[in-house]
Amino acid sequence: MSNVTVNIVVEGPSERNFLQSVVAPQLGVSGVFILPSVVGNSDHKGGNIKFERVLTDIENYLKQRPDTLVSTMVDYFRLDSDWPGMAAIKQRLDSGESISLSEKAEVLQKATLKAVQAKLQGVANLESRFVPYIQMHEFEALLFSDGEVLAEKMGISPSRIQAVITEYDTPEHINTDPAKAPSKRIEALAGRYKKVRQSLPIAQAIGLHKIRQECQLFNEWLQSFEASVEVVG
Repeated sequence: MSNVTVNIVVEGPSERNFLQSVVAPQLGVSGVFILPSVVGNSDHKGGNIKFERVLTDIENYLKQRPDTLVSTMVDYFRLDSDWPGMAAIKQRLDSGESISLSEKAEVLQKATLKAVQAKLQGVANLESRFVPYIQMHEFEALLFSDGEVLAEKMGISPSRIQAVITEYDTPEHINTDPAKAPSKRIEALAGRYKKVRQSLPIAQAIGLHKIRQECQLFNEWLQSFEASVEVVG
């Protein structure tokens, strides 16, 4: 069977642990081998995501081997204002235009690819090897894919979790207001929330299938890797 290795630059240890423990085992069966790493160094705690900082890691991975894919998993609300595409989105929002979640993601990801191409012109096949992914939400949005599991793991009444879920079209839409970010919702309802320690057991209990089922943009990202195996094959 053909396979592909994907180096993914993530913003923090929780995202890395999730990819290693929940995503990698499942995609590995299909020949997609996920290798996540925290941007900059393993001590990075998340947030303060600047393009130049991520670009350094992207360049290093692209130049290590010519046959691997490179991607990102960073939160839209953690991006620096100078990140490619952010100014274009702000301009459209300031003009009163309504932009859907998928449209924002498309603007950012196309601008990110274009900026990386401009910076790394000597890298062969960059357009087919670099797959930018900007999460339009906090990582914790994925945990709302199964309200019953989240409620049980955090000791919260299921009805209170369901009340949050029903406010939005999908879990990926929860991060529309920084004051109502998914992590803040969990913390407010549970009285405490330790991301690195508590998020992984919840995600493991929910399972990748359910998360992919409920989160379209996340699922499409993983599908792009699975499709690359088919192309290679």
